[in-house]
This record gives sequence, structure tokens and C-alpha cells, in this order.
Amino acid sequence: MRRIAALLAAVLLTALSLDAVSAPATAHTATAAQAPSAQAKNKACVTRAEYKKVKKGMTKAKVAKIFCTKGKLSSKHNLPGGQKLEARGYKVCTSKKGGVGISFLNKGKGFKLEYKTVAWK
Repeated sequence: MRRIAALLAAVLLTALSLDAVSAPATAHTATAAQAPSAQAKNKACVTRAEYKKVKKGMTKAKVAKIFCTKGKLSSKHNLPGGQKLEARGYKVCTSKKGGVGISFLNKGKGFKLEYKTVAWK
């Protein structure tokens, strides 16, 4: 169990750093004068309110619906016991340097949110 927790932490840190550095540009851009909520309408990014809504046990589809984006796949891992781990990174609406990391765990019944972390920077 400790090994899985350590792997989750490492994967999410990687997701955050990769997302902040290599997040793709979108067709819509928001100006600095726009509030984060206005930015969220124009870009695929996560607001603080959206982040608070996602909870452990939610499906990938439910998280994607709340965030209005599937995010960027940062890694996949096969774990002992047939479990699978998938980490995704998301941009935050508050800055270009921040990011959200979400780990989804599949215990045989579909991928569900296991762990989340954020750096608003």
C-alpha cells in the first residue's frame, strides 16, 4: 500500500510539472484583464470552484465534465493485483505556472479519482 501511495505522489508531481510546461495553446485566449471565471469560459483550465467539486471516487467522465476538459495524460501504470493507475494533468485558470494533478485508479470497475493535488502559483 505504501508503494502505491508513493507512486501516486510521484506520478502527480510529474503531471503537474509536465502540464505547466507543455500545456497546449488553445484557439481561444484570455487577456490578463479578464477574471479567472472569464478565462475559464475561453480556455480549457480549472478554476478553484471546479477543483473543489471533484471528489475521491468520481469517474473520469464526471471529472472531465466538471473541468470541461479531459486534461493531458501524463502516465499510465499497471499495479499489483490487476489494478491500473492513470495520471492526468490540467491547467489552472489562475496562472501559467500552476497545475492540477489527478490520479485515477482502476480496480476492475473503471477509472475513479483516487488522489488530487494542485499548485495555483
